[in-house]
Order: sequence, then C-alpha cells, then structure tokens
Amino acid sequence: MKHHKLISVIAIFIFLAVFLTGCWDSVDINDKLIVTTIAFDVKGGEIWYYLEIANIESGKSKDAGESAGKYIIRKGHGKSLTETRDDLDTHLNEPLFLSGVQALVFTENFAKEYLVEYLYRFRVNETYRKKGLTVITKEDPEELYKIAHEKNASVGFLVEGIVETLDESGKSFKRTTMRLIENLSANYTGILIPCIGLQDEEISITGYSVINGPTVTGFLPVEESTCTMFFKVDKPKFHFIVPYNDMNLTLEVLLKKRKITPSYADGKINYDIKMEFRAELMYGDKKTPYNLEDADMREVTKILTAMLKQQISNAIERAQEEFACDYLQFDDIFRIKYPVEFQNMDWGKEFPQAGTTVDVKVDLSTKWGLDYGANKVK
Repeated sequence: MKHHKLISVIAIFIFLAVFLTGCWDSVDINDKLIVTTIAFDVKGGEIWYYLEIANIESGKSKDAGESAGKYIIRKGHGKSLTETRDDLDTHLNEPLFLSGVQALVFTENFAKEYLVEYLYRFRVNETYRKKGLTVITKEDPEELYKIAHEKNASVGFLVEGIVETLDESGKSFKRTTMRLIENLSANYTGILIPCIGLQDEEISITGYSVINGPTVTGFLPVEESTCTMFFKVDKPKFHFIVPYNDMNLTLEVLLKKRKITPSYADGKINYDIKMEFRAELMYGDKKTPYNLEDADMREVTKILTAMLKQQISNAIERAQEEFACDYLQFDDIFRIKYPVEFQNMDWGKEFPQAGTTVDVKVDLSTKWGLDYGANKVK
C-alpha cells in the first residue's frame, strides 16, 4: 500500500509539472528517472553525489549502482560540483525528473565547503522542486539510504514527514530550500538547519546545524534546543517537569504570546523580550490525590516561571557566546525598526554584545476532570 501511495504522489508531481508548463509531450514517466532525494558528501578529496530514484517499473533491469527494491541509487563523484554532475550523467540511461525531490541531504563535511555554491546552483535550475527541504547529517548517505530502503521507504519522504510532524506539533520548524537560499543571500546569515541521524536504526532529527555566514560552525542537540524553539516556532508546545515537594509534576507548556522589542541608544543594542505561556498540569509521578490547593498552584507557577526565564536566557546566551551566531533572527527585528543603523553595522560583531531583558508570565491550570486537590475535582 505504501508503494502504491508513493507512486500516486509521484504521478501527481508529474501531472502538475506537465499541466503548469503546457508541455504535454515533454514528460513521460516511462522515460524519466524520478528523483526523490539528493545527497552529497565529501570524502577522499572528492565530492560524492547520491541520487535516490523511485523504481516505479517492476521490470526495470538491475544495472550496476542500483539497489534492489523500490529505489535505485545512482552515484557520481569529482573534484568540483560540475565535474561530479558530469560524472553522474555518464551513468544515466534516462533523463532526470527533479520536480519530485523531497529533500536535499548534505553531510556536514560537504556543507562546510559547498553549501552556498550548491544552493545557488540549485536556485538557477528551474527543474528542481523549490518547496523541498534541506537537512544536514553527520552520517554516511549510503547508510541512510540502506536503513530507509530496508523498510521500503524513501529518505526524502521520511525526512519531509518527520519535519512536518514536528512542525505541526509545535516542536520544530519547517523551512523550504528556497527560504534557506533567501537567508543565505541576505547581508547577514545566521540560521539553523535541521540535522538528521540514525537512532536505533531509525532516521530522526538529532539537532540543528548552526550556519554562520556561508558555512557550518556548530551543532545544537535536539534535547538542548527546547527554549531556542520558543524563538523559532509559531506555536511551540513542550512538556516540562517541575519538582514540587516530593513529586515531579509534568506540565504541558504552550507559548501564547511573544513580543521582542529592540532599542538602540548610545551605540548599545538592547532587546526587551516578553513571553506569555499557558501551562496545564498533566500528571505527577505519585498516586493522587496530590493535595494541591491554590497556594500550591501559585508556588508551582512560580517555579515554572523561574525555570522558563532561566532556560530562555540560557538559550540567548548560548547563541551569543558559544556560537556567536544570530540564528534567533534578532537581526530582522532590529533592521525593521532601525534600518539605517543596521545597514552601517557589522551584525556578526554587534549581536554577541547585545543586551537582553527576559520577562516571563505563566497562566497555570489543571487537566479538566482530574483529582489534584485533597477532595476536589479540578
């Protein structure tokens, strides 16, 4: 069933490409190699180019370089991007169809040297699907393909599904490759790109690669990124564990309002950061009743508020001191209010020196219908 679904999705891509261009005789699924994922690596002093191609013809021959199953892997290598693509072309028995590409996967080694060059090359090629995603990995692309293909899955579709699921649940963000290119083309570039890896033989988001200027300069593990997401995600929602008395209480925390106001005086940049959260007590690690009265709820609110304020401040400090990179996009906020001043600044030097004031408010409630009080149903 999954294979039939994949074929249907790819067929839709082809139909739209044909319909929108009006070239009814230019695309034939039997005469194209439908690319779903493109991966790059650097090893042995060469660039390696890996294509994942949907094997939608059951009778397709198994030439060298192909993998058994529903996907084919084709490779090329060379000293430059142009040489690598030229080498790949010598192995292709049919033209490539690139409008089905779900994800670009760059190894960290490749991204450090060729991120900007390849994405600019991507931009001028009108046959690419522009809404695809870009991710970075520390893994060998061949290992990623192997793990996915053993489950008859596409790396590109897996990546897109994982990123979209996290985005919809408020735990991460989704940025298209074209949005990434826009950021790279700005006067200042400080961004995060999702990083994928293998955990328990499964492809997952392991963190975020820090992009400062044209290259990768650091890595933010996913388990340490929660409060950074309060700046990056539209409606972030996470669970926090608050110790209270002899219990550990689990609370669902949703950011309701975020307001960041810059100021500039005497050559000093400052940001006033206000965040309002709605929190809901979900459960504790002890048997109910928890005997939580109004005074207890106020104390839990106070603990959570202090926890959030500290962790948000730590997230800002880490961006400024450890990475010296404004992936929080404070530059956009400052530029809108002070366009002339920003134009004359070196933001890479200004951002680490910017002052911040963080104010956090929390509205805490309990899960409806659960008995958290001594004798009450809240």
